[in-house]
Amino acid sequence: MTDVCQLLQIAVEDNVAWCSRICSAHGSNETRWSEVWANFAISPPFYPNIITRQKGVQKEVDDLIRKVREANKSTKWGIKDSFADLTLADQGFERLLVGRWYGGTLSKGTPAGWKAVASPGELRSWEKAWGSCDDTIFPSTLLEDYRITFWFKGELSRIEAGFISYDTGFSVGLSNWFSRRNSSFAQMGVLQAARSVSQGQPIVCWSTDDLTLEHTGLIELGTLQVWISQ
Repeated sequence: MTDVCQLLQIAVEDNVAWCSRICSAHGSNETRWSEVWANFAISPPFYPNIITRQKGVQKEVDDLIRKVREANKSTKWGIKDSFADLTLADQGFERLLVGRWYGGTLSKGTPAGWKAVASPGELRSWEKAWGSCDDTIFPSTLLEDYRITFWFKGELSRIEAGFISYDTGFSVGLSNWFSRRNSSFAQMGVLQAARSVSQGQPIVCWSTDDLTLEHTGLIELGTLQVWISQ
């Protein structure tokens, strides 16, 4: 049985791995220490340039901010404060959001109506349904990565719901879920599809919404913050 502290660390490391994968698809310049991960290139929209991997790393983040700013002089960029213990207002950052980590180890399930994107054209339809405008955040090269699955319900001409799963080898991370019908995370049945590929690994995610996870097997693990530069 994985305890809450272990699951929280797994969720944080899963998110570092996912953000690193997306940034690398856009051409990144990354460094990873035990305390923090950083991308010194411009990260794609909605993806941070710094993620904390441990508590109590204010000094390390303060030192990194100056270096990351050099690569982002004309672009706003973000810091994911994984343990919600940073103070960054004096560094010229605004707290953009507060969210919560979730995780759990679930039994195997079935996709229950979910399908996987299989071509670049399908991926463009998926990304448009998710809400992307002109920027292509998810390049088609990601489809070559067997660890990533873009899930959807409905027809490609009218995708009803979707999400992404990413198998890091130590966990399955869920992100970018959406529903045209405003269905909740539980109502969408995201976990049914995730369980079908989890192979007994912990399933983790984060959200700014209360996911109302009763009877799902996931539990709340901790709080995070996202800061944005001014």
